[in-house]
Amino acid sequence: MNASESPLELAIASARVAARLCRKVQAGIPASMDKDDRSPVTLADYGSQAIILRAVQESFPDHGVMSEEGTAHLRSNADQAQVERLVALVSDAIGGKAEFEQVCNWIDHSGPSSAWAWCIDPIDGTKGFLRGDQYAIAIGILREGVPFAGVLACPNLPLDLDDPESPRGVIFAALRGEGAKRCPLDGEGWESVRVSDRSAADARVLGSVESAHGDPALVVRMMEDAGIEGGFVRFDSQVKYGILAQGDAEIYVRPRSRPDWRENPWDHAGGVVVAEEAGGRVTDLDGKALDFSSGGKMVHNRGVLATNGIVHEAAVAGLQAAEAI
Repeated sequence: MNASESPLELAIASARVAARLCRKVQAGIPASMDKDDRSPVTLADYGSQAIILRAVQESFPDHGVMSEEGTAHLRSNADQAQVERLVALVSDAIGGKAEFEQVCNWIDHSGPSSAWAWCIDPIDGTKGFLRGDQYAIAIGILREGVPFAGVLACPNLPLDLDDPESPRGVIFAALRGEGAKRCPLDGEGWESVRVSDRSAADARVLGSVESAHGDPALVVRMMEDAGIEGGFVRFDSQVKYGILAQGDAEIYVRPRSRPDWRENPWDHAGGVVVAEEAGGRVTDLDGKALDFSSGGKMVHNRGVLATNGIVHEAAVAGLQAAEAI
């Protein structure tokens, strides 16, 4: 990484390096080590976070960090072969020799309290990753608690969703006030992206594959109540924000899976900037602005709703009607 890079440039560069590591792991047989909450974690999660936070630590040591992974579980659950594999993956990715303690230091880097905070999900959609399906390396950068820049590296997302033979691998990036763009993950040629102008009747809806991340029945009721007839497709991870941003869907809804559930900032910060800078609108299920200022949980919001803006009020009304049943 270059010390003169802007935060967004550094996020793009490190996400690309992390994506190459993730692909290398996925090409084999990625084994998982379930965490205490039974969610899976892989060597790719740890390696990806190490690469990204190594770059942040070196170039922006005065920035804070909120990230999904830590090394307590890694240290207590990884066997020697997994430790050696992780070190080898990270060493190869950075082009130099790394030691296990050094890798752990990068993974655990949190930075000081700062006006700037990086929200890192090294593999958003680990279950999708394990299935060989969709996942994203997601980086959101907050400034004064507000999403300022975002990067989504989507290694398995087709460049053209309508073409099953389309090359795979897309990276989305956005900077507040400067629009959103996308590029082949392995190439150049950035192009601007923009949400669609479809109305509610034709709106296409995105939801999560994992039922634990939402309530598919509620989404279907919302579509019926709002008169939305464009179809419902389920994808893993924050790739849904990218799909919305490039105009291939109009609504992404993530209801609460249980009454006390609150979202993690790293699950949305990067995607929110991409969607909003593409002309979309993102709120919680009640239409309230998302609040990223409360640390590790978004305690002031119920779920997440992202749309092309045109259909937002109809979607909120449909959700309220569906929840009232």
